[in-house]
Amino acid sequence: MKRFAFIYALVFSLAAMSAVLPVYATESAAAEEDVSNGTKIKEGAKGIFNGVKGAVKDGTRTAKDKARTLTQEAYVGEWYFANGNYSTVIKFENDWDFTITQTKKGGENIWKGTYEEGEKKQLILHIVSANGKTSYKDSKLNSIAEKKDYLIVSCSDLSKDPNGFDFSRRTLFEYVGE
Repeated sequence: MKRFAFIYALVFSLAAMSAVLPVYATESAAAEEDVSNGTKIKEGAKGIFNGVKGAVKDGTRTAKDKARTLTQEAYVGEWYFANGNYSTVIKFENDWDFTITQTKKGGENIWKGTYEEGEKKQLILHIVSANGKTSYKDSKLNSIAEKKDYLIVSCSDLSKDPNGFDFSRRTLFEYVGE
């Protein structure tokens, strides 16, 4: 709704400029005859358009920040998938950090790093640690989060669990909490 209000305000501002610029130019030319109408119109329009450009840039940045915050709110928390005796837990933090812990025979696989919003319904995982070893790998996590009820994930970079479940298939994770 705020996006439409911004667009309406922008259209109204542009319409108002088209009505005001000729009047401004005419009055200015009468007051200062040594400057031509064309120069005055250019100077006035340049100032107004720079102001509009700044407002549009601020509005776009604000909309991107809001979308990023909404994305983060949808994912933050702990998500759980069980396959027999084995489980995989994905935890997204408020500070854009993540941890994926997968139980296996004799221990766990643990991936840590940061995440960011990628293309539509996709998160980019910047893996910096895999099983305690430094790793610099980016991975795409295709996902759909639904109102903190469930998360559907597919990621070909997650290893199969000990029962052979392949996470490149769409997988339903349940929300555990924060």
